[in-house]
Amino acid sequence: MDDFFPQVNKAKIAYFTGTGSTALVADCLGRELESRGIETLQTSIKAGDAYRNDSEEMLFLLFAVHACNAPKPVYDWIKTMSNTKNGLPVVILSVSGGGEVSPNTACRLSCIKRLNQKDCNTIFDKMLVMPSNWVIPTIDELAVQLIRILPLKVKNIVDCVLSRKTYRSKPKIIDRFFSKIGEFEKLGAHYFGKNIKTDSTCNGCGICARDCPGRNIEMKDGRPNFGNACLLCLNCIYKCPNKALEASVAKFVVIRQGYDIEAMMKRMDGVKLPPLEEMKKSYLWKGVLDYLLEDCAK
Repeated sequence: MDDFFPQVNKAKIAYFTGTGSTALVADCLGRELESRGIETLQTSIKAGDAYRNDSEEMLFLLFAVHACNAPKPVYDWIKTMSNTKNGLPVVILSVSGGGEVSPNTACRLSCIKRLNQKDCNTIFDKMLVMPSNWVIPTIDELAVQLIRILPLKVKNIVDCVLSRKTYRSKPKIIDRFFSKIGEFEKLGAHYFGKNIKTDSTCNGCGICARDCPGRNIEMKDGRPNFGNACLLCLNCIYKCPNKALEASVAKFVVIRQGYDIEAMMKRMDGVKLPPLEEMKKSYLWKGVLDYLLEDCAK
């Protein structure tokens, strides 16, 4: 449906990222908006960060899906907003490894409700798909295609938004229930993080503490000390240059070979990719394939 909002000359991209996929989406979105002559501000949301009014005329809010919802720092960030935003147009883009499938179709609802309470106007919400960093790795053939198609997906979204076309998704009823249950899953993330172990190969570089979006890691005597606010993003484990960090509970969530988008691209360099239609038979990747095969003109 069509709706009206003022012409956009200045936009803010606020994003939460764990292992970096959502940051890639934010960068791609920033380049697309700037190519349209729109002044763009990017801000990474971490635990404890507060919203800052930069007189933006539109807000793009991006986050990686955590437990069928947005991560807690996103909710906390929205809470710090003034409730006099006077209908600020907001575009919400969630990022997952599985696509717009159960149980994640309601993952943006809580953010929409919170933004409504701040007198914002969510005009567009959609799922973008990036390679999975959790439990089951995306096969390389699909991972590369997800990265390659990202600019086209982002362009399509910007086209819709700037032409004043609004879009609101329709979550499945069962997924509304899953989103509520998922909030309790976040408590398990705290336990997971508290029990990450460090082995003797740790050199005290501090990368894990520096890049933790939950600000859950402190360096003490040259070793990482884990608090009770883990978000289960797995960034510390994947980014450790010496592979010195290891989960001691729920080890199945960690992809054994790690998560490195650049490494995926290198592995697939020069490899002929099979037609997507031939992979449609795989139910495991149905949401990802549907996303890739979706007509970007819609």
